[in-house]
Amino acid sequence: MDRDSFVITLIAQYKDEIEEILVECEHVYRSTIDYEMLDGKVEELMRCAKVDGLEEKIVWDLLHHRIPSYVNYVNAKTLKTSKKAA
Repeated sequence: MDRDSFVITLIAQYKDEIEEILVECEHVYRSTIDYEMLDGKVEELMRCAKVDGLEEKIVWDLLHHRIPSYVNYVNAKTLKTSKKAA
């Protein structure tokens, strides 16, 4: 298997993993997402991606495509943390 095929396979696996994580973090009737739980699972997913040699940007793109509200959550959390530090 060449590098490109390997990366394509990894991306497909990570798409599936993101779907599973999303289902685990959704509340009753899929009406809301537990972003704190999701955040922890995404951190773990990022560590795994690094070990697998998958670029962080690819995982972020997958997350942004599937759960854009999570990216907004992370941006707001980062902004809040940086304001506290200042």
